[in-house]
Amino acid sequence: MFCLPYAGGGASAYTGLLHQLTDLTVIPIQLPGRENRIAEPPTFTIGEIADEIAPATDAPYILYGHSMGARLAFEVARELRRRGLPAPLRLYVGGAHPPHRKVPLAATADLPDDAFIDQLVRRAGALPELKHVPELRELMLPVLRADFAWIKHYRYAPEPPIDVPVVAFTGADDGEVGAAEMLGWARHTTAGFRLRTLRGGHLFVKDRPAELAALITADLDGRYPPPEPDEVHIWMDQRPGHASHERVLRHYDGRTAVSTGDADGLALVAVAQEREGQAVGIAVTRSGPSAAESAELSAAEREQIEDAAEEDRQWLASRAVTAKRALMAADGEGFDPALAGFPDLADPGPWRAQGGPGLDRLARWQVVHLPLHTSRGEALGAVAVPYDRVRLRFDMPAEQAG
Repeated sequence: MFCLPYAGGGASAYTGLLHQLTDLTVIPIQLPGRENRIAEPPTFTIGEIADEIAPATDAPYILYGHSMGARLAFEVARELRRRGLPAPLRLYVGGAHPPHRKVPLAATADLPDDAFIDQLVRRAGALPELKHVPELRELMLPVLRADFAWIKHYRYAPEPPIDVPVVAFTGADDGEVGAAEMLGWARHTTAGFRLRTLRGGHLFVKDRPAELAALITADLDGRYPPPEPDEVHIWMDQRPGHASHERVLRHYDGRTAVSTGDADGLALVAVAQEREGQAVGIAVTRSGPSAAESAELSAAEREQIEDAAEEDRQWLASRAVTAKRALMAADGEGFDPALAGFPDLADPGPWRAQGGPGLDRLARWQVVHLPLHTSRGEALGAVAVPYDRVRLRFDMPAEQAG
C-alpha cells in the first residue's frame, strides 16, 4: 500500500499505520522538502510520484492518500491509467474534499504567516508548536506554503471515472471535511464506493492508526461488523422494500434495527443497533417536491423558500421534505408533516425539528442529509438518528457508482 501525505506531512505520518497493518507492505512516499529530503525544494509533480509507483504495479497494490494526499493518489491513479498500467485494488482517501470541489482551507495560502499558521492549527490539526517554536516554524513553513499553493492551484480535469473501488474515511470531529462532503468521491468511480467514519479529527491517520487499520483490514477481508452504539450503516440498493432488507441483513450477526426508503428504483437501507423506543428512519428523493409533496412543508418553510434565490428553492424544498420523511419513518406514530418544521433549510446540519402541539417527541432525533451522486443522477437522502452525534458507514454498489 503506497501512502501519500497531507499538506506539510512526511512519511512518518504513516508510522502508526505501518505498525498496525502487519499483513500489508505499507510504503509511505516521501515527497521532497520534508524529513530525510529536507534539503530538496518542496515541489513535486504527479508524473514524478507516478514514476515511483509504476515499477510496482505488476503486483497487486493499493493507494492511500490523506487530505492533500488523497488528490495526489487520485491523480496518480489516473496517470497510471494513461500509461496503460494495472490499476490499484483500492483507492483509499482520508479527510479530503473530492477533486471536483474547491478546498475551503486553500484560501489561507495567501495569508500572512501568523494568520496562515493559526488557521492550520485551528482547522486542520496542525501542531500548535508552529505558533511558538521558531525552529519548527522555520523548518515547516516553506513546505506548508508550497503544499497549499499546490492545493490552491489544482484544477480538476474531467475524465471518465476510474474503475477502482473508492473507500473514503472521515473523522467524526473533522470540521473541514465531513461525511456529506466525502460522499462526493462516489462520482469518481465505477467500481463501488464506501464511506467509513472514525472517531477523531482531521489527522486521524496519525492520531488513530489502530482504528483506521481495523477498518482497512475489514474492507479488504469483506467483513461487515455490526454497527456500534453511535453508528448507522447505510446501504444503497436497487431492490425495493423487503428485498433490500434481506440482502443487507445477511451481512450482520445479532439484532439490528432496519429502516428502508425508496424513490424511483433507488433504495436506501439504514442499519443500527436495536434500541427500545429509539428507531432510526431513512428517506430518499430524486427530484424536488411536486405540488402534492409541497403540502408537507410548513408555512414558515414555504416563506424561507420564497425568500431564497430562485435557483435554490427546489434544493431547499427537497431538503425539508426528505428530512421530514426520515423523521416520519423513525417516529412510526404518524403526524402531519406540515406541523413540524426546520428553522433554517440552508443549514448544513444536522437538523432538529420544531414541532407543534403534541410533537415535542420529534426533538429526540437529529437528521443528517446525504447528497448522493449515482450513475442515474443526483439524489438526496436523509437519516434520522436518536443520537446526539452519529458516525456514518455508507456502501454504494458498483452498478450505482459513477
